[in-house]
Amino acid sequence: MMDLGTLQYVNRQATQRAARAGHVPVLIEPEDVEAYFMGAHDVIQIPFVGYRTPRGYAKVGEPLFVDHSGFGREGEPALTLPAFLQRVARTGASYWATVEEGQFQCYVQRFSRTNGRGK
Repeated sequence: MMDLGTLQYVNRQATQRAARAGHVPVLIEPEDVEAYFMGAHDVIQIPFVGYRTPRGYAKVGEPLFVDHSGFGREGEPALTLPAFLQRVARTGASYWATVEEGQFQCYVQRFSRTNGRGK
């Protein structure tokens, strides 16, 4: 288990790599979620953007705490992947990206498109 300082350092480094690589939030539509539940598990790939807000996007609401280990269970603080995807489907077509990641859980943020100026 990493301590808080190590997690913050790792996320800062990953944020810099994501910025250099040009990672931006991905559009997830309800049809993508439906395809995932029908077995097309590779249809949804959520990129890591880290602590930055990519140009042309704005954060919407609070990020969701999600288990990414695959071992999480319903009723735990972190949403399981199916529970997360059900919430995503309820938002309609929207943009999503991971903004912070630990060993077993991550925070996934909803974004909207802006006029291109971004932050």
